[in-house]
Amino acid sequence: MRSAIRQSLLKRVLITSLFLACSSGSNALAIGTTPLDPVATALGTDTLRQRDWEPKRTWVFIVGILKWKDSETFKSFPQANRRDAQLAEFFRGAGVPANQLVFLRDEQATIRRVRTEFSEMLSQTREGDFLFVYFTGHGYKSEDERETLFATYDATERVPGWSTGSIVRDINWGFRGSRVFLTADCCYSGALAQDARGLKSEISYACVTSASADKESTENWTFTEMLLASLRGTSYADLNGDRQISLGELVENERRDMKFAEEQESSFASRGFPTDMVLAQANESSNAAIGRRVVVRSEGDLYKGRIIGVRGSRYLVRYFGYDDSYDEWISQRQIRGHTRRPETGVAEKWWLGREYRTASANSWGQ
Repeated sequence: MRSAIRQSLLKRVLITSLFLACSSGSNALAIGTTPLDPVATALGTDTLRQRDWEPKRTWVFIVGILKWKDSETFKSFPQANRRDAQLAEFFRGAGVPANQLVFLRDEQATIRRVRTEFSEMLSQTREGDFLFVYFTGHGYKSEDERETLFATYDATERVPGWSTGSIVRDINWGFRGSRVFLTADCCYSGALAQDARGLKSEISYACVTSASADKESTENWTFTEMLLASLRGTSYADLNGDRQISLGELVENERRDMKFAEEQESSFASRGFPTDMVLAQANESSNAAIGRRVVVRSEGDLYKGRIIGVRGSRYLVRYFGYDDSYDEWISQRQIRGHTRRPETGVAEKWWLGREYRTASANSWGQ
């Protein structure tokens, strides 16, 4: 791996030995694909369900803040290759009407504009509509630690940010639809999952976040990248091999990625929102190795990554915390602790240790 990675590495990888089964494969090149609209992919079977959300009945509210007016209190994040922008582009490409999608970024996301545009969106919803909410940036606690807030662009000691409690209250007051999907990628984001329990009983909801209510979160895009992979129908997000990616599989993948790559716990809460809800139809996997989480030795250091391509006995790895410019072809010898394990089913062909074993469908989201 090029030395630029080593120079910019935020932290060295310290984990115990992991086990990885390496298939012999062929000499053909196999690389996973992630089309913008997975439904447009012809799957050739009548047994697959279409995704369980209709773009024309979907309302999307995205707030992504990577820099702040009070830069001393809230450290800025890199602007390159923003995954929040990719998320907005995914929903546009999927067919969500322009007037049903709001993406506020950086200076646009003042507390007044966020609250106003969120309320305006909720007031336009109708019975049966689906609401998707996403936030990324800084999360913080109030001085008395009774309230969790998402830092808007103009947040200061005197100007509070967007509180997780207010999000729930605004939905209760203005949302006329039936289903709400809440997501957040920031410190203390699990507070949103806790507060979501206060949604009205007639509203079905699911909430997935990058961290628990009392823990900080990584500044990497790990959480959002798996959210995107799931919505796009990326093959490795399909844990049970049924060519569909469910909410339960997203939850389990987020748990594994955050624990493996960032050493933190994601959060999940739901009510009346089935974990078998289909988010996307999945692309067919071209090789069982694609998607596996691995620890790689490169230039004397250890890095955590995911296999995204296979060519004979070599593997293309994308490293957690880095963009695709750092992708690297590696040999089997560079994978730490690789070993062969008997195959016990489609979802368990590759094993990363007891801690990362595939969960059963009944345990997703528990």
